[in-house]
Amino acid sequence: MISISGQLPVLLVNHRLRVYMFIFPETEKKLKARISSYRTALNKEKKTHHFINDGSGKRYVLFSLYFLLNDLKKSESYFTWYQEEFPDDAGEPIQQLCWSLSLLRMNKAVEARYRLAKLMLDNLYLIPYVMGQPLGQEYDIWHASNFQNRDYIDDLPEAVSHAITDDEREWMAEAYGSLEFRRIRKRYLEISHELLTTKDIAERRLLLNESRGLLQPLMEKTD
Repeated sequence: MISISGQLPVLLVNHRLRVYMFIFPETEKKLKARISSYRTALNKEKKTHHFINDGSGKRYVLFSLYFLLNDLKKSESYFTWYQEEFPDDAGEPIQQLCWSLSLLRMNKAVEARYRLAKLMLDNLYLIPYVMGQPLGQEYDIWHASNFQNRDYIDDLPEAVSHAITDDEREWMAEAYGSLEFRRIRKRYLEISHELLTTKDIAERRLLLNESRGLLQPLMEKTD
């Protein structure tokens, strides 16, 4: 696995780094220290390069750390900073999970519902997995990224899963089973299946635009 230069392959290094980043501290003091370390690293990168690349994904892991810390004021401040620094960032599913439930804890149910819907389309398996439902076979659909694969659920940290309350799981189940979410999910699956075989560029563009617009009604409710 080691190259001639004596260095580990980049993919292996990134995997090991991700595994380490999802081993979370068990005390409030150490959680705060990890948060401070990551925030400092991101700010240093911005100061040095005038933008933040964040190849390791610290910006996403911070959502999990703030969720575990459960300091809603600091969480809200970080969410605002994140949206200002990464306005076009697609995000990733575990981030969306922690973001959604943190918003719910802030009594921002409309925004929380939108984030949960985005999570649902970012990874079709994570919500049922969190709710303890059987997953069945993997969907035969086109994927835009590996975040959408079924085996992504294995990345969900135990600490995050254990921090989700029964009431929060019940709220997730209600939203996930609602007519609104079922309609969105059904059309998303239809579009993603069509994208497997659609080669025409114009047709693909139409399908992708429709897929991206599925959450627009929910997003408009957050304004």
